[in-house]
Amino acid sequence: MMCLMLFSCLTFTACDNGDDEDTNQYKGGISLNVFGPSPVSRGGVLRFLGSGMDKVTAVAIPGCDDITDIEVVSDTALGASINMSKVNSLTIDSRLASLYKPNVFTVPNVVMDSKAAVNQSIDSKRTLQSVFATMQWGWKGLLYLDITARNDWSSTLAHTDSKNTGFFYPSIGATWILNKTCSLPKWISFAKVRASWAEVGNDLPIGITNPVDIIMVGGSINVNTVEQRGDLKPEISSSIEFGTEWRFFHHRFGIDFTWYQTNTKNQLLRMDNPTGSTYKYRYVNAGKIRNQGFELTVDATPLLYRNFSWKSLINMSANKNKVVTLHPDYPEFSYYEEGFNAGYQMRVKEGGSLGDIYGNAFRRNEDGSIMVDETSKRPLGNTGNKDLLGNANPDFTMGWSNTLTYKNLELYFLIDFRFGGEVMSLTQSELDANGVTKVTEDARTRGYVEYQGQKFNDPRAFYSAVGGRNAISEYYMYDATCIRLREVSLSYSFPKTILENSRFIKGIDVSLAARNLCFLKKEAPFDPDAVMSVGNNNQGVDVFGMPTTRNIGFNLRLTF
Repeated sequence: MMCLMLFSCLTFTACDNGDDEDTNQYKGGISLNVFGPSPVSRGGVLRFLGSGMDKVTAVAIPGCDDITDIEVVSDTALGASINMSKVNSLTIDSRLASLYKPNVFTVPNVVMDSKAAVNQSIDSKRTLQSVFATMQWGWKGLLYLDITARNDWSSTLAHTDSKNTGFFYPSIGATWILNKTCSLPKWISFAKVRASWAEVGNDLPIGITNPVDIIMVGGSINVNTVEQRGDLKPEISSSIEFGTEWRFFHHRFGIDFTWYQTNTKNQLLRMDNPTGSTYKYRYVNAGKIRNQGFELTVDATPLLYRNFSWKSLINMSANKNKVVTLHPDYPEFSYYEEGFNAGYQMRVKEGGSLGDIYGNAFRRNEDGSIMVDETSKRPLGNTGNKDLLGNANPDFTMGWSNTLTYKNLELYFLIDFRFGGEVMSLTQSELDANGVTKVTEDARTRGYVEYQGQKFNDPRAFYSAVGGRNAISEYYMYDATCIRLREVSLSYSFPKTILENSRFIKGIDVSLAARNLCFLKKEAPFDPDAVMSVGNNNQGVDVFGMPTTRNIGFNLRLTF
């Protein structure tokens, strides 16, 4: 019994959002769907069904009455889109200019002198034009293949060699349902393996390919200091992934495992030009960054009764990144400008990793002990932030969630685990230097400081040497391992019998939820997950950051 059906569809959509950040989108596409024992029809009756802009074509073969007879499923789509955005923004940063009144963060309270910074963007426009194609193919409900291809042309690539070609990124993925192919034991409910390869492209920031001088308020000129050579390229990430999913005992126990590797090239970096160059800086495409890791999810329902159930889920992951190459002219990169004065720097070196924290380490003797100045009794340290002190990224993370349900009452809690990684606290360093922490008080009372088995008999001299903004920052590195009670919620659904006489209300649900309740284990003096920046330049460093908040809320939901 054979069956072949084709469906085609032509679509076009447009969207306009009006705001300070305007986005206009125009999309169109053509899709073709094929169902049947093979991609080739062997005869039948051709029918056309039309409605407005949508057009459906169907081919049917006599003798095929049931959709379950279908062996081949294919879905192909071609499309194009135009995305236009416009951004207006104004940023005022007091930086070193300070504030008239402490902790009053308003524009009139900023001391607007030469030490302050003003960054304004007026009608920054970006246009992204794209063509794309997708194809999904399935056979007998047990083997699936997905292929996509896309090419983007971005206005931010103007004045570069890539402006005409844009950037192309394809993908391919395959899935095999094992339990529909092989004869497996009855206690195996489901089994699947999957593999995929994909590329993802990213264009450039607005304006960097055509830098110009800017006339500031008052007529002063902000001279461009960035060189443009026309050789910038889009960033491309290439990834490969293998995974498998298994369900057991009528889906009461499951395992989902994924291994991946991602290589990112042509990353955009702003580097210092050699002394004597016309421009101080230059943007370059540099580096090949490799990320490799795995994700494992294990879920189970240990208890399942009529009025009570317990569901548990554990999610584990680990990721390692490596800087494979940087740039022939720049084997090392720092995120900070010359003259940056603090006890840390985030640097990228070939063979290193993103998240590496550099700072000032203790000077040590051949036996590993810390050098001490004979006169002042102060420990000695290096300068220039040239010592690798650690990496902010965790070695391993895990989350364990549990849901216990009794009739209409449900209790949920989530515990987060973070193992490994190192973080730095310049907050603690500054406070220690001023002798206002409990640590320094205890040291003065005790009469000495002990560090790595070595005693320092003058606490004041010790903390004046290691503490401060730009001192021996090795002392303020901490293990980022922590375990926290991330979330707890208790909810109740009122029985339907109570609402039988109500005409309008069909359901009432109440819940009490809390997040970041407490740490069960923590060594750092701050929350290791609380970072100064979402970028790569301030990961794992605390400089008078805001403390993590504990949130408690009540929720009432009515269903009508």
